[in-house]
Amino acid sequence: MSAQGLVAGSLGAAGVICAGFAVRSERRMHRHRQPGVTYAAATLRRDGGWRRADLFTPEGLRHQARAARLGFMTVVLWVLALAAVVVLAE
Repeated sequence: MSAQGLVAGSLGAAGVICAGFAVRSERRMHRHRQPGVTYAAATLRRDGGWRRADLFTPEGLRHQARAARLGFMTVVLWVLALAAVVVLAE
């Protein structure tokens, strides 16, 4: 296996793992909606329900922040994997 494949594959796989944890945190966030708030009411909004205490409990907001961090980390890892493919091309 080439260095390009090893580096890009490792970064890409790490990105997939981060994406999985982000999805898990997002799903946990929805378990902590305020009483009476539906999934659609919390999700299908212009602001996406971002940092809204009227939609989520404090625990849900912590899961939301974790999901956002992991989602950003996923994008960074996938961009680095793509850069590794380009930079290490033979």
